[in-house]
Amino acid sequence: MKALLVIDVQKGVYAWQDREVHEGRALVANINGLIAAARAAGSPVFFVQHEDEEIVAGSPAWGFVAGLDVRRDSGRFVRKTHGSAFHDTGLAETLAQLGVGEIVVCGLQTEFCVDSTVRQAVTLDLGVTLVADAHSTFDTETLTAPQIIAHHNATLASYVRVDRSDAIDFEPSVKAARS
Repeated sequence: MKALLVIDVQKGVYAWQDREVHEGRALVANINGLIAAARAAGSPVFFVQHEDEEIVAGSPAWGFVAGLDVRRDSGRFVRKTHGSAFHDTGLAETLAQLGVGEIVVCGLQTEFCVDSTVRQAVTLDLGVTLVADAHSTFDTETLTAPQIIAHHNATLASYVRVDRSDAIDFEPSVKAARS
């Protein structure tokens, strides 16, 4: 079984210092398409929320971005305080209990929490698909957001599947079927 992980699509991550993440509206639309596909296939959807001294649980910044298709009755929620959605959260155990062998990863921010989650999932022997057009970040002093996104898509493709949102399905792959 596959599960969808929607990482940190929160107000305080999506908009920072009066800037929005690169192509934010398209990002939310692509993620909503993934959420709909996962729900239609009966796959679990996990909404991961980061919290720290700047993004305090329960604050407006901690809340999900307007327009994200979050339904409390059909999603699972993971609170995290580290980069990876697996670090100190119990997510790996929950996935195992549900029989999930593969995850589809999308969200924010590419070079931080998305990257950390993908890498740790691989060490946990999960099949991973990174959705190439459903993660984003901000420009930095040295690289533009599109450069960061392209770099991570290319780098992570050496050991996980990287595909566009319109090519993602939630049917089990050959690897999961063998597990």
